[in-house]
Amino acid sequence: MNQSLHRRSLLKKGGLLSAAAMTAGPAAWASGLSAKQEGKLRHAAIGCGGMGATDLPNIASHPNVEVVALCDIDTAMFEKVKEHAPNAKTFQDYRVMFKEMAGQIDSCNVSTPDHMHAAIAMAAMAAGIHVYCQKPLTRTVAEARAMAKLAKSSGVVTQMGIQNHSNANYASGKALFEQNLIGKIYEVHVWSDRPAGWWPQGVERAEGSDEVPSTVDWDLWLGIAPERPYLKGAYHPFQWRGREDFGTGAQGDMACHLMDPALWFLGLGAPLTVRSDGPAPNGETYPLWSRVHYTFPANELTMPGPLPLTWHDGGKKPPVDLLEGLGIDREALPANACLFVGTEGALVANPYDRQVLLPAAKFADHKIPTPPAKDHWHEWVNACLGKGKTTAPFDYSAHLTEVALLGNIALRYPHQTLRWDAEAMAFPEVPGANPHLSPTVRDGWSIEGM
Repeated sequence: MNQSLHRRSLLKKGGLLSAAAMTAGPAAWASGLSAKQEGKLRHAAIGCGGMGATDLPNIASHPNVEVVALCDIDTAMFEKVKEHAPNAKTFQDYRVMFKEMAGQIDSCNVSTPDHMHAAIAMAAMAAGIHVYCQKPLTRTVAEARAMAKLAKSSGVVTQMGIQNHSNANYASGKALFEQNLIGKIYEVHVWSDRPAGWWPQGVERAEGSDEVPSTVDWDLWLGIAPERPYLKGAYHPFQWRGREDFGTGAQGDMACHLMDPALWFLGLGAPLTVRSDGPAPNGETYPLWSRVHYTFPANELTMPGPLPLTWHDGGKKPPVDLLEGLGIDREALPANACLFVGTEGALVANPYDRQVLLPAAKFADHKIPTPPAKDHWHEWVNACLGKGKTTAPFDYSAHLTEVALLGNIALRYPHQTLRWDAEAMAFPEVPGANPHLSPTVRDGWSIEGM
């Protein structure tokens, strides 16, 4: 009852509690609006294009989900998903949706550009709404920590949209890792072919402006970000990813998939240091490529001393001499993967294909396990309905996101080792880096709880 009353207080404060709910007694509020009681999860989709057009059909395919609302700043995006929500109410502003449908939404997916994840998800959690949020969880470290904190205090069910976490390939890699075939780990490399050919990076801000399409509310698209004019083809619907005001670049996008095995299999905590050996952002976009070196505290699965983990993107991969020692050609590596190098061999954990043990000759006869995949979306729905737990809740995925985002901050200080004080959430020796840990919020906007 105390938790229910606390949630009522939060909702009343934010003006999100309907008049009908306010006049009902505490018991009615605690049980009458429960998805479990009715057997259906009343779901709202926020962001219907891009990954939203993938997330909603997968969530809606669960037999116990009823899609009651769609929200997108571009009304043209409703066409992409309307078949999965024929009776849903439509909105452009998530704040209006939460207010007008207070007490009528049990869950939502947040599948918007990165810069709006925290603002929307925090508002949802404060209203007692379960949240499935796309990766990266947030655009900044402070937002990620706030998300994890509110998820815990509100008691809602959360999941970050790293569907590879639940696929059969990573399950196979985890099973192999647990067989202790490659010994103590002394080095990890993670790499991606992004951004080339996927979205613009390494470019300056384009000048000029265009007329905003009639279907788009440009002010809502900007949200908490600094104001700038609409420019056709520059931002919406997907050209925002590499731009510092809105996205998190190649590392923010792909590290949540590809660093996942490193943190998951090894149980890595906060990094000790981070250093970039590549070019810096230009003030508008992230660079065309990066190489970021981390060190992590050792544990029982690693060799003594700090564990080095290196992130490579833009087509960069692990050093040739390391690969030659493992008996594999650089060109034979997948475009996106995580490499664990141990005292007895190595494992290539690939989210998109078969797992590989190295050297190949040593493990030629070893059977690769083939565990079944899980449905990442349905796992979350089931947990919302009180059946089981999620495997990428915000307490884990906020940490994964934080590690990735620290690399983006290191990009601003090429060839300089930054010591990370996780408890203080600060770079003690480089205080100029600390403002990049938190978002800048435009006047008229706010992020709940920050």
